Order: sequence, then structure tokens, then C-alpha cells
Amino acid sequence: MDVEKDDEDRRLVHRHLSGDPSGFEGLYRRHRERIFAVLVRMLRNREDALEATQEVFIRIHRGLDSFDASGRFLTWAYRIATNHAIDRIRRRKVRKETAIVEDVVTPTSDLRTGRSQPPGGAERLEREEVAAAIQQAVDRLADTHRIVFTLHCYEKLSYGEIAAVLGIPIGTVMSRLYHARRKVRDALPRDWDPGGPRRSHRKDEQ
Repeated sequence: MDVEKDDEDRRLVHRHLSGDPSGFEGLYRRHRERIFAVLVRMLRNREDALEATQEVFIRIHRGLDSFDASGRFLTWAYRIATNHAIDRIRRRKVRKETAIVEDVVTPTSDLRTGRSQPPGGAERLEREEVAAAIQQAVDRLADTHRIVFTLHCYEKLSYGEIAAVLGIPIGTVMSRLYHARRKVRDALPRDWDPGGPRRSHRKDEQ
């Protein structure tokens, strides 16, 4: 948690509530890309996410007077974005979605720890292939699991923060994340150890 960034968010909220339009403009500039990224992963459609981002910030603008300054602005904004995404998912008719090519975890990160590891040439190719498999696996997750996976693995929210965003118990967050990560791992090649060398290589070394 970045205390300085949280304090700056609170200052911008206060500026907005004092009648200075630069307050909300500052919040929008600071967080629009992050909110958009979350919505892309939840909605799995870039055009929907662009439209939803604007709608979310309209809701944020209208609701800023209800923001509790003792909490984190970003957690509050995530809650609005997540609820809006859930509403859209529920209303959305079945249709062909825009394909989005992006990594669910970066090719150089450990799926379990998030730590980066410098890749070599062949290793980078393997990791890119695995990242594509992970992307497909995440797209197939149930909406409730995908949302928790996104908030934890992408946005680095804690279990408690996710529970606050979604209005669910921490135990439910942990359960959904466990099942989401298990399904993602199951989608990987059988000889792949996420974030590490291939299992067959490790056995050869023993």
C-alpha cells in the first residue's frame, strides 16, 4: 500500500468537494488506465471496457461526497468498477467478443509469487506460450473467479481489500482465488512448473 499515493488521492477528493474541478480531473488522470485495465479483464471486450470506464468515472464523480476519507480511494473506486462490471456481465447478451491478446501474468513472473525472473531466448518463447495458455484459461473462468483472480494477481489487492471491494467474506475470496489458480495451472502443459523450469528438467538434475 502506497501511503503517499493514498494521501494524494484524499487531497484531490477534498479539492473536488471544495468546488475545484481540478480535483476530479486529477483523480481521473491518475486512475483511468488502471480502472480500464481491470474492466478489460473482467468484461473481456475492449470496446465494452472503454464505455464502462467512462460510466464508472461518472458514478465516481456523482458519489465522491459519500467517499469515506479514512479508507483508500482506489479500493472504493474498484468497488464501483467491479459492481458495474458485474451488472454489465449480467445484462450482456451472448455475442462474439473481441479477442484481446494480453498476458494474464507477465511471461517473466511467477504465477505463485509474482517475482520477475530474467528470461533467456528459448525460455522466453516457452513463457510466452504459457502466457497464452494462461490467458485462455482465465477467459474460461467463471465470472466470480475471474474477478477475484484479476484483483489479486493483477492489481495486487490483499484478501481483505478484495473482500471489501466485493462485499464478501475473506474466506470466500480465498476459496475463489484457490479454485481460479488451480484451474489456470491445470490448463498449462503438464510438464510446466509455473514460474520455474520445466519439471522434467528439474527431475533430470536430481
